[in-house]
Order: sequence, then structure tokens, then C-alpha cells
Amino acid sequence: MSKRQKTASVHTRCNEYEDVFRVDDNILFCNYCNISVDWKRKSTVDNHCKSQKHISNVKSQEEKSNTQQLTLSSTQAAAESKKQLIEDLIEAFAVADIPLEKVNSLLPFFKKHVKNGGSIPQAPTLRQNYLPSVFDKHFQSLKLLFDSKPVAIIMDETTDDCARSVVNTLFCYRNETKLVSVDFLERVNNTTMGQVLTTILTHFNISFNLPRLFLSDLAVYMKKCHRDVLSPLMPQLIHTPCCAHILNLIGYDF
Repeated sequence: MSKRQKTASVHTRCNEYEDVFRVDDNILFCNYCNISVDWKRKSTVDNHCKSQKHISNVKSQEEKSNTQQLTLSSTQAAAESKKQLIEDLIEAFAVADIPLEKVNSLLPFFKKHVKNGGSIPQAPTLRQNYLPSVFDKHFQSLKLLFDSKPVAIIMDETTDDCARSVVNTLFCYRNETKLVSVDFLERVNNTTMGQVLTTILTHFNISFNLPRLFLSDLAVYMKKCHRDVLSPLMPQLIHTPCCAHILNLIGYDF
């Protein structure tokens, strides 16, 4: 008991009673009775929660809440607002390159300071129920942007933390440069890279006679991909080595 008292704080005490109390200026307030409660002893807080006045206030607010009826359109609008909040949150995290796992630590903040913040679920639910629809919307926007356009193509292969081969493909059109596909390959060679690119072009409804520029590193298999796989399909396609890779090689040699 003494150990618990030493580690307890007004905030940890508040968290023990979800939605019952709030903290203001290091003072514990009851949300139903709107009075301060001594938080240092848990028994004091428990006695307040068991008091007749507190129980009466809780019951009164619950009855008031239950009597508020929403029309079907209002219910649908509220549900859509919550869904939009969650999808916007996922997009913001993706743009900022923040893992969705971080949401779990921010849920108390969202619940306290964000309208409808209490409807934000934990990371596993976000990934399973909401992330696919956000991705689909993003992919559709990319398709609209590059559909049937004479894009310039950037391709590069790397490895992830699990030592898997990852191929990133970007399209450039006018002032827009976007990552359009991330593909995991068991084998990386001229044939597999060519297959990946032709499949992506097909998904974006880009005819093989439209692309003009193909940018990659100077790997032998990439030069062979352009020469043996892409050129027969797209004879107008010019292969240009990436300047960043060249500078990196120069710096590495020195």
C-alpha cells in the first residue's frame, strides 16, 4: 500500500476512474458532481464514488443522455464525421511518416482535446478497418493524376529491415513526382524489373508509347532491363542514370 501511495499522482489516480474525474491545475474534479476530491488516498476517492449524491448525479446525467434522440440523418452525419476524423488522422500520420502504433499513446490527448476524439480506435483497428480505404482513395487519386500521361519513370531497388528486396517506382509529370508502387520481389533481375514496370503502366492506363524517360542507377541488370525488356516495347524510352547515384559512387571511391 505504501509503495502505491508513493508512485500515485493526480493523473494516475484520474486514469483509475475512466470518465469519472478530470484534472485541472493538479486538482482532481468529479465530472458528475463538479467538486474537488482528495486524490492522495484511494479510499477517499472510492467513498466519493459510493456517496449517494454522486450516484444520484451519475444516474441523472445518464437518464438525460438516454432521452436525447437523434434522427437517422443526424446519426449518419455523426458516423460520417467520426469516420472522416479517423481517415484524416491516418493520412496525417502517413504524410508525417509516423507509425500508427503511436496513436495508442495519444488516445487520452485526443479524447480530451479533440472533438469526437473518443471515437478514435487503437492502431490494430486503424490498420484493419480504416487503412485499406485510405490507401484505396490515395491510389485512385494517383491514377487520376497520371492516367494516360507521358510520365517519366524512376525505379530503384533496396532492401528492408527483413532483408527483402523492395522496388520503388515513381512517376513524374510536369511538377508532380509521386511514389506510385512499392513491390517486394523474391528475385531482382532485368526480367523481374521489366515485368514490374509494365504491370504498373497497365494499372495506370499508360500506353507503352507515352513514357519518354527512364531513370535508374547504373546496375548492370537495370541497363539490361532497359536494353532487352523495355526498349522492344518502348523504343522511344531514353535511359538516364541517376545523378545522385553517380555522386554517391564518386564520394564512396574518394
